[in-house]
Amino acid sequence: MTHLTAYQAKYYAYELQRSYANDHVGKIAGLLFDAQVEPKPHQIDAALFALQTPYLNGVVLADEVGLGKTIEAGIVITQYWAERKRRILIIAPSSLRQQWQQELLEKFLIPSQLLDPKLKDEQLARTAQQGIEVLICSYEFALRHETSLMRQWDLVICDEAHRLRNFYTGRNKAPEAISRIVRGSSKTILLTATPLQNRLEELYGLVSVFDPDYFYSLDAFRERYIKNKVAGDNDDLVERVAAISKRTLRRDAEKYIHFTKRMPLTVEFMPSPAEVELYDRVNDYLQRDEVYAFSNSQRHLIALILRKRLGSSTYAVSSTLERIADRLAAEVGGGIRRDSRGGVILADLAEDELTDEELESLEEGAAAATEFGPGAGQKLDSETVDAMRAEVDELRSYAALARSITVNQKAVKLNEALDKGFERLKEIGAPQKAIIFTDSTKTQEYIARTLTEAGRGEGLVLFNGTNNSPAANEIYRDWLEANKDGDVITGIPAADRRKALVDYFRDLGTIMIATEAAAEGINLQFCSMLVNYDLPWNPQRVEQRIGRVHRFGQKFDVVVANFANKGNAAEARILELLANKFHLFKGVFGASDEVLGSIEDGFDFEKTINRILSDSRSDADIDKAFKELEEQYATEISSEMAAAKAKVFDNLDPNVQDRLKSYDAQSGEVLNKFERLLLAVTKRQLAESATFEGDGRHFVLNSSPVKDAPTGRYYFKSEPLDNAHQYRFSGPLAGHVVESAKAADTPARELTFSLSQSERASSAIRELAGKSGELTVKLVTFTMKAKNDDISESYMLAGGLTDDGQWLDHEYAADLLDLVCTDEGPKVTVDDGKFEQHLAERRAHLEREVQGRNSRYYDQQEELLYRNQQDRRAESEGKIREYKAKEKEARKNARGTDDPMQQLKFKKEARNWAVRAEEEDEDARVARKKMREEADRYLELIEQALKGTQTVEHLFSIRWKVVT
Repeated sequence: MTHLTAYQAKYYAYELQRSYANDHVGKIAGLLFDAQVEPKPHQIDAALFALQTPYLNGVVLADEVGLGKTIEAGIVITQYWAERKRRILIIAPSSLRQQWQQELLEKFLIPSQLLDPKLKDEQLARTAQQGIEVLICSYEFALRHETSLMRQWDLVICDEAHRLRNFYTGRNKAPEAISRIVRGSSKTILLTATPLQNRLEELYGLVSVFDPDYFYSLDAFRERYIKNKVAGDNDDLVERVAAISKRTLRRDAEKYIHFTKRMPLTVEFMPSPAEVELYDRVNDYLQRDEVYAFSNSQRHLIALILRKRLGSSTYAVSSTLERIADRLAAEVGGGIRRDSRGGVILADLAEDELTDEELESLEEGAAAATEFGPGAGQKLDSETVDAMRAEVDELRSYAALARSITVNQKAVKLNEALDKGFERLKEIGAPQKAIIFTDSTKTQEYIARTLTEAGRGEGLVLFNGTNNSPAANEIYRDWLEANKDGDVITGIPAADRRKALVDYFRDLGTIMIATEAAAEGINLQFCSMLVNYDLPWNPQRVEQRIGRVHRFGQKFDVVVANFANKGNAAEARILELLANKFHLFKGVFGASDEVLGSIEDGFDFEKTINRILSDSRSDADIDKAFKELEEQYATEISSEMAAAKAKVFDNLDPNVQDRLKSYDAQSGEVLNKFERLLLAVTKRQLAESATFEGDGRHFVLNSSPVKDAPTGRYYFKSEPLDNAHQYRFSGPLAGHVVESAKAADTPARELTFSLSQSERASSAIRELAGKSGELTVKLVTFTMKAKNDDISESYMLAGGLTDDGQWLDHEYAADLLDLVCTDEGPKVTVDDGKFEQHLAERRAHLEREVQGRNSRYYDQQEELLYRNQQDRRAESEGKIREYKAKEKEARKNARGTDDPMQQLKFKKEARNWAVRAEEEDEDARVARKKMREEADRYLELIEQALKGTQTVEHLFSIRWKVVT
């Protein structure tokens, strides 16, 4: 007989579940086995760094742009999820929320929900009780609903966290709100590629968001690291930053990631005279001092949206103008101006064409506005009615002009852009697929007609906020049929429709025309050309669009095509700004950390451009305003700041390459072993209920031993299979397999192992041919407390003796249990006492290792207190120096006057400063004493932690013999 015995299955099952050290890849082996992503070594390094700092309130993950910080955070979230710490909140820019939702589900199989203002109480209550989903919200939501979010969180993640770095100024509401929210979190992770921009204080601000006491105070920070630096202070800052932040540079990751380039392609077009007339007439209307169609509070936002539609297509702007005219005409007909509540303005604008920020801003404006404008809700006088009628006629005339322009010159040039782009893709051997982005569904339909008429209708797919056109419905039906027996279908129609269209584009499509809805959260690394049919004015949105195709997994250089409008100075300057100042379209990554990091909010940037267009009456005005804007965002980071950033952030760890190399080797080794053991246990435990194919990585579950595991075809991640369920370690089926193997009855027996029938017979084990002996297997677990976390590491405590007295250590035991067992003999008696001395030595060795690792948590906390003492001293010395300088100044003034009254005044002033210096000195002494006592308490804690607790569980003992 050549099957896996219950003894081996039990050993493997415990090995699969044992707790590894916090800095070992084994700690996250189960989730790496399940995840739909193969993390790179630097991502494993960053995730383990975040996981192995239980004494810290938070960490900053600051990899350079393009290195996958989301994946690092995803690994951490998954580990918390696996440990059933599921009160998790992600705060991200509005435009990235859906991307987070999709990446969590697709890559880590973790459900999440976007927090909804109307449903927030119910959503928050559900997560607090059951932890059934991760919650995601925008910074704006967090600011508005701060009170609701102030609760106990297991984990809070802030993406694009550079927008919090001005927290130290005390003048920004959002960072202060976020800081109060994260105080209730066991761990906070800030993600930002740009932790430092202009001032070293930003570093203090960023860290103080989650730990206001990490640096003793802003005064102390300035005193030590900015004003009165002494030799070694910079090194001290580097060490302190290294303890709470991890930054990988592109040069560190180049060995593991193939970075492709962006190839810009600019196609010029000249608008027709009618298009120029339409632009000028609508622009003049928007520049007027007063219009009746919108309230003053909405003016700028509506102008922004209309201008973007105007730049998109005549089709996009005509329908919007028509709706505005109809609403204004209805008000004239009713003789009463309506207020702006109840989505009056929203009705003009087709919600599915608005970006998240626009929608949020409009809803906020509608909620805040009590009236539409002068005389809202009151009867209109005849003069106002006449003026409003004239405006309705005017709007209709613009709409009629727009409708009369059936051919847009930009669309004429689209074929040329596609031809040129596809030619470049052909040269580099990339698939000839393109995604075309537009802001409007009307423009999307027009582009589709234009391309179909040009013979490009084959493989054309449309993607927007609803995805419910007849063609999309057909693709969706086919996809449901093809995947009916697998676990790709989520049962959430909106998500499944998106997935169906992306799969169609990947497998059969050539061109996808997408609205902004597609820029959020879909991954198209199989496509190598992107066309910005409408160019966003927000650099962060442009970067996000390009990031859909130019990302991890992209094998080819990517063509980024833009249109240059030769008849419009404003559009030309916007393209120039994004291309030359922000470097969005070329190079390995596009936008530099510094430049994108300087834009706290891309939507504000859009509004700035709109203001320029509203205020500029000539091309010369536009030119001047854009020059000023360029200067503002040139952000040539000062040489002093660049040096500080390089010192403090870009050289955090001299051993980074060595560690990445070790993680690279470790992850492959750990995962291979993990899969091999799980495969062996699965085949044994499911032998009665499943049919295994080939080596067993594909199997059919005929009857399910556990409620939540459906029957049908399964596959291991390493051997994917369409239309089947992925076998996951965290799933109920694998859970049953492992737990049933651990629970098996394993009385002491004699087992016979065969060398000739075993694939995995090490040379050391071969020397045991013909020998016999006894073996025991136990599990030892070391547990300690770090902050609020229980930290544990468990190890197999195994070993054996040959009948002639040779000791076989734990590695021998593992090798022996890897052999094929050909016979299970009768029960026997094994005296475990004979192993005790050897096992005690192994246990003592492990205990020393664990103590060495775990005591560092308290060492670092004690180090933190020591540095706080240094901060306090520096702050105090700075104040005393300042007070003494003022005392000296007052005495000098006293000596310099002949007026006795003035002399007395200055001497009193000098005395006051001297008293303040003495009091500060006294306060500092008291504070230092208190800190010393706290440090002493930590030394006691370290001593207790080193003792820790350990438990030993006996798994089984056997007699064995090895035959050839």
